Amino acid sequence: MRIFFNNCRARNHAALFPAGAVYDLYLTGRQANMATDLKSGDECVVATPVVGGDIDFSWFSFTHERVMDMPDKPGTKVRVLFGKLIRSECFPKAEATESELYSVLFNVNGHFKRSSVIQPKGSRRSRTVAGCD
Repeated sequence: MRIFFNNCRARNHAALFPAGAVYDLYLTGRQANMATDLKSGDECVVATPVVGGDIDFSWFSFTHERVMDMPDKPGTKVRVLFGKLIRSECFPKAEATESELYSVLFNVNGHFKRSSVIQPKGSRRSRTVAGCD
């Protein structure tokens, strides 16, 4: 399965959490039910805006998750997803929004969708869940 993660706030998961951390999701609220069916080896694509308006697409092979304290929000626990980096590529936003592969992350106006997790059609559970990380 391939699942996309919208890191529109450009959180540096590698700096916030132990080595191999790729994304975090709250244990409560909308994010509590996101990406709950990940299996070892699933492809996780994290889209992160970078300086200059480009978007970095980092591809990971999911390994595991752990419940951890969120370092920048004391008292808050999150599910931290871990994986092994497969590859990373960077595109201008305008090009990414038109890409067959990455357009799933953007709305018709070329802005990031408000969803944190996007599972394209054909995945185990096709759905878009609200809440940008």
